[in-house]
Amino acid sequence: MLTLLKTLFPPLLSLAILILGNGLLNTFVPVRLEMEGYSATLIGIVVSSLYLGILIGSLRTTRWISKIGHIKAFIVFTAILASVTYAQSFWIHIGYWSFLRILSGISLGGLFIVIESWLLMQAPPNFRSAILSIYVAIFYASLSLGQLLINLSDPMTIFPFCIITALFVISILPICIVSVSQPPLSEPVRLSTLQLFRLSPLGFIGGVTSGIILATVHGLVPVYAKETGMSLSEIGTFMAILIFGGFSLQWPMGFWADRVNRRYVLNMVNLITALLGILLVQLGPISPTLLLILAWLFGGFSFTVYPLSMAYACEKAKEEQIVALTGGFVLSYGIGAVAGPAIAPIAMQIFGPSGLFYFISLICLILCLFGLKTPAPAILDE
Repeated sequence: MLTLLKTLFPPLLSLAILILGNGLLNTFVPVRLEMEGYSATLIGIVVSSLYLGILIGSLRTTRWISKIGHIKAFIVFTAILASVTYAQSFWIHIGYWSFLRILSGISLGGLFIVIESWLLMQAPPNFRSAILSIYVAIFYASLSLGQLLINLSDPMTIFPFCIITALFVISILPICIVSVSQPPLSEPVRLSTLQLFRLSPLGFIGGVTSGIILATVHGLVPVYAKETGMSLSEIGTFMAILIFGGFSLQWPMGFWADRVNRRYVLNMVNLITALLGILLVQLGPISPTLLLILAWLFGGFSFTVYPLSMAYACEKAKEEQIVALTGGFVLSYGIGAVAGPAIAPIAMQIFGPSGLFYFISLICLILCLFGLKTPAPAILDE
C-alpha cells in the first residue's frame, strides 16, 4: 500500500492544489452572484451549467485520454480550466458565466476521468475502495481549505479570480517536474450507457445520486447559509466544516467497504445521510455548535456515496474497461449534478431554505431503497 501511494503521490499532489482552487471557486461563484442580487433559481442555473459541462466531458474525452495518455490530458484540461476561470472576471452576467462554467465543467469532467482511472488502473481490486477513499479524502481536505481562502480578498474584486487561476496553473507542476508512472496507452474501449447500467445498476444510480448531493451542496448550501442569516465568514466556516466531514470519514468507510459487503456499506451510508439531513434543519438552529457538528456528520456520510458507488461499479470490470467505465460513472454523476441544482430550488421555494436538506434526504432514501432491490455487479464482456 505504501509503495502504491508513493507511486501515486505526484498526481494526488496535483489534484490537491487543483481542488484547493476549485474549492474557493465553488463557494465564490454563488456568493458573488448572490451579492450581485441574483435569485437562488438563477444561481442554480449557473451551478447546473458546470455539471452540464462535466456530463459533456464524460461523453467526449475518454477515448482521447486513452490515446494521448494521462499526463498530457491533465495538463491540457487544467490549462483550459485556468483560462476560462480568469475569463469570468471580465463580465458578471448569468448567460456569460453559464457558458464559461460549461467549458469549465468539460475540463473538470476530463480531469476526474484522468485521475480516477489512473488510480483504479494502478490499484489492485481489493484495494480500490481504500485508494479511492484516500483520493476523495485529499479532494475534500483541499476543498475544505479552499473555502477558507474566500476571506483573503474582497469577493467584489478581481483578486479571487487571480488566486484561483494561479492555483490551477501551479497544480500542473508536480506531474511535470517529478518522474511519474502513468497507466500505459491503450486502444480505447467504448461502452454504451446501457452496458454501464447493466454492469452495475446500483453503482450507476449511485453516481447520479452523488452528483445530486455534491452539486447541490457546493452550489446551494452557501445560498442556504446566506438566507438563514450567516455572515460571509460564517458561510466559509460552515462550508469548511461540512466538507471537512467529507474528508474525515473517507478512509474508515473505504477500508470497511473493502473488507465487508460494499453494497451493505453504501445502503447504510445513504440511510444515515437521509436522517442527518433532517436532523440538521430540525436541531441545527438550537445552537451554532450543534449545527456545525451535524454539518460535519452530514458531510462525512454524504460525501462517501461517490467513492463507494464507483468502487462498487468497478467490482467486476476488466482493466481495459476502466477508463470507459470511469467516464460512464462521471456521466452518471453529471446527470445528477445537472438535475440537483435545478430541482433543489423548487424545494427551497416550497419549504424555505430548509427544503434544500429535505430534498437531499429524500434522494438518499430513494437510493437506499433502490440498493435493497438491485442485483450485484455483473461481469461484462466487450
